[in-house]
Amino acid sequence: MPITRKLVRLSPITLSVALLLAPISHAVPGAGPQPPQPPESTKRTGVDVEVKFIDDSTMKLKVLDEKLELVTKYGILHVAVSDIRRIDFAARVPADVAEKVVVAISKLGHSDFKIREAATAELKEYRERAYPFVVKALKFDDPEVVRRADEIVKYIQSKVPAAHLQASEFDVVQTDDSKITGRLTAEVLRVSTFQFGDQQLKLADIRMLRTNAGVAAEAIAAAPQAPGNLSAYQQQFGKELAFTVTAFTPAPGVNASVWGTDIYTLDSNLSAAVVHAGLAKPGETITIRVRVVQSPPQFVSSFRNGVSSTAYGHYPAGGYEFVRK
Repeated sequence: MPITRKLVRLSPITLSVALLLAPISHAVPGAGPQPPQPPESTKRTGVDVEVKFIDDSTMKLKVLDEKLELVTKYGILHVAVSDIRRIDFAARVPADVAEKVVVAISKLGHSDFKIREAATAELKEYRERAYPFVVKALKFDDPEVVRRADEIVKYIQSKVPAAHLQASEFDVVQTDDSKITGRLTAEVLRVSTFQFGDQQLKLADIRMLRTNAGVAAEAIAAAPQAPGNLSAYQQQFGKELAFTVTAFTPAPGVNASVWGTDIYTLDSNLSAAVVHAGLAKPGETITIRVRVVQSPPQFVSSFRNGVSSTAYGHYPAGGYEFVRK
């Protein structure tokens, strides 16, 4: 008996769906060409920094450049960004801004009052970038130019701190052991930001840059040296203090009295408590913040990081704890 083939007639819609699903139904998970994956080595690292702009706003970002070229009177240096702690940038006026400033100054003596007024307002907006140019205009022969230049100078002085108007010709680069004066040859820094991704940052827009290590170093320099203990702050509950302290180095025959764990009596040796609390290694100099607190019913003893603390009962003078970020 002959086999009869049954022809199934599909509607146009059914056929379209079948064609769309066909490649999916034959696909095997994981099979076929895969998009290339970026190698681990391409991941950006960079150096974490805090940047202060000429308008005094600040921003945290990463500098992607590995080295910066600095021209000094002793020759050209290539400074690793990872070694930099701080840069104070010389005043830089972009060429296009300088041109606009010069043009505006030339209009201060224009015969048209409205043009003179517009030029005056424009120069005030440029603030410190226009300042050195306008100061020179004070010596012009035209009385109207001199009058307006004086008005602009006084306006800028009222809006901009005096230190920012003392334009430096040189960049100052600080490392752990050096302060180098020169001129950076780069016009931009390659940076990566959390908000905007990779960008180019114009040096003309930056007033100062600090790395995280630089921030820590400046904090150490600013904080006073720690006392041996905090007995001078008895019952000043809630008071917070910042100190620079060199952590105690345990050694045979060398003792430092510490009472408590996490909360210490006010007469506990501060440098030893820093080690006991795990805030620093022996001999390390750091900046700490401490808070004076009321005494707990019992100060608990413990042995941590090579330092032993002793138990003690209620201590009316109070105790202290470390303020951790």
